[in-house]
Amino acid sequence: MEKAKGGKTLIESILRLIDLASLYIRQQLKNIVEQGISVPIKSAGRTAAFFILAFSLFSLASIFIAIGFFLLLASFVGHIIAYLVVGALLAIAGAIVLAIIKHR
Repeated sequence: MEKAKGGKTLIESILRLIDLASLYIRQQLKNIVEQGISVPIKSAGRTAAFFILAFSLFSLASIFIAIGFFLLLASFVGHIIAYLVVGALLAIAGAIVLAIIKHR
């Protein structure tokens, strides 16, 4: 076989070209996956984690505020009447939500 420039045969040069092309394609696909898929998924994951954390903190805060209002109400009217008031408010809120769901 005849040697091409650089002391390589034509077949070796073609194989080297195929290797370089496959390495280039792999590198480009890796960049596309990282920039087009991985980065947005990481960003969405972080955003979801912060929303979950914020929701959890707001839920915990609302529980403590509700307990505080219940204790304040109980100090004014007594525990039994406070339970009745809170139960009535929850029943009314449930009826409103049920009416909204049925209306749709």
